[in-house]
Amino acid sequence: MSSIRRVKEIIFLGTGTSFGVPMIACLIDPEKKCETCMSTFTPEETISLYACSTNNRNIVIDCGKTFYALKWWPYYELRQIDALILTHPHADAINGLDDLRAWTLHKTIQDHVSIYLTAYTLDAVKVSFPYLVDISQATGGDLPTFQWNIIDSKFQHGVYFSTNEPYTYIGFRFDNICYISDCNFIPEETRVKMYGSEIVILDSLDHKEHPSHFSIQQAIDTSKNLVPIPKRTYLTGFSHEAEHHSLTEEMKMLEEEEPRLWVRPAHDGLKVCIETDIVLPNGVNN
Repeated sequence: MSSIRRVKEIIFLGTGTSFGVPMIACLIDPEKKCETCMSTFTPEETISLYACSTNNRNIVIDCGKTFYALKWWPYYELRQIDALILTHPHADAINGLDDLRAWTLHKTIQDHVSIYLTAYTLDAVKVSFPYLVDISQATGGDLPTFQWNIIDSKFQHGVYFSTNEPYTYIGFRFDNICYISDCNFIPEETRVKMYGSEIVILDSLDHKEHPSHFSIQQAIDTSKNLVPIPKRTYLTGFSHEAEHHSLTEEMKMLEEEEPRLWVRPAHDGLKVCIETDIVLPNGVNN
């Protein structure tokens, strides 16, 4: 048998939490004491969006409030969206849907966008953007063209305040890569499905515990308890209280103490390349 080498690329278009970074309260604070928020006056920005480019196809995960950011799409020459996956119906995951008009208007880029989401998330989209699901609800203007595809949910993202029932969201495994944002608990049956992943991307708000997000330590512990420990774990979904450079130094010190545990904070624009071998059947040439 022969084999070919396939390269998958993960591009973090944004690594901030739902509030967005920088926070307006910090930017207009006369004392300007928030190191993280004030650092955004440099060219780097923070938005709540993540994309995965694999096998010449672009898979975008979530379409949040600041989805229509112009920096990383042209920088990495991203264009067509082959699939958009919505993890849950919070504003930071769906409020950029209307901006997809730029992709399908007059078929400038593509004639439609395929969207994958739970039935629950689709119901929420129908309330927030009825005209995107049912064209008869439109009152004017140009509309994007979507194809809706229903999938199941997997992870817990907090609980409903009124009933204390778990609120679920979707996480994903792409071959040897697991992506789990917006999460504060992973059921054991789901954790088993993560075993063997070489790259894991985990939610980690900041150093404090939170009712609907992993803390940085909880994310580290989650990675540490996977079998085997992933080769690389990237943390994402940070609040402005998690300063990137100091957090990177903390992770390097942790690696010195536990050499098998490689954890780093992701940052906007980070590109991760993963090479995998595909075994071809006898008689098939690469």
